[in-house]
Amino acid sequence: MKTILLALFLSLNSAWAGPILNLDNLGQKLGGWTAKGKRAADYERSGSKYRTWKPEVTQTHDGGLFISVRIDHLRGLLASDDHASLQITLDHEGQIISAQSSMAFQGKKITSDAIRLGASAGTSVLGVEQAAKIGTDLLADLSSKVLRENVAEPGRVTFPAVIHHNYNLVCLATGMLEEETSDDPAPAPTIELDSEPTAKPDPEPTPKTTKTPSLELKKDKNTLRQIGKPVPLPASS
Repeated sequence: MKTILLALFLSLNSAWAGPILNLDNLGQKLGGWTAKGKRAADYERSGSKYRTWKPEVTQTHDGGLFISVRIDHLRGLLASDDHASLQITLDHEGQIISAQSSMAFQGKKITSDAIRLGASAGTSVLGVEQAAKIGTDLLADLSSKVLRENVAEPGRVTFPAVIHHNYNLVCLATGMLEEETSDDPAPAPTIELDSEPTAKPDPEPTPKTTKTPSLELKKDKNTLRQIGKPVPLPASS
């Protein structure tokens, strides 16, 4: 029983950590979540208009994150918008380990390879270098496939660069979170595993009340005969 209580105590007072995506930070870098009921951000790149929707974030089985971002190319009232998706995976330490993207326009779909650290990403690098390497390979793969499709519209030609821009901003908005189980945890109680009942101390003896002996008044016969009642003798000092 003591072992169970100790394990519960340690679990309640431990901190947990994991990667997070700061949506406020990402929105600020995109110009603010002001479009579509504060669910998206509109901006311009190279003279064309684009829209990024708030990402969908899910936790992976190993404690990492899977981030999915939708990006639109706004082509105007008389044309259908183009759409793109960007998926980024982080491990439990907040490192970018893979990225993939796809674009859809004119009935065509262009999908990048799944860019990962290792054979696809090239050298084994870590941290910022790893994220930059994956993003650069993603941009190169998308751009080459767009060129093969003979895409000429400026906003579509720029689409891979816009996806890469969003990739960089998402990477900058990710980080690690470490949080206590409560905002202001109370001091941890002391657990004594082998304590024995402590005997109560004996109560202090109640001091005995000493009765002051009453003085016996001596009666003087001559005085009694003169005044008819006893007269106390003066108390000695």
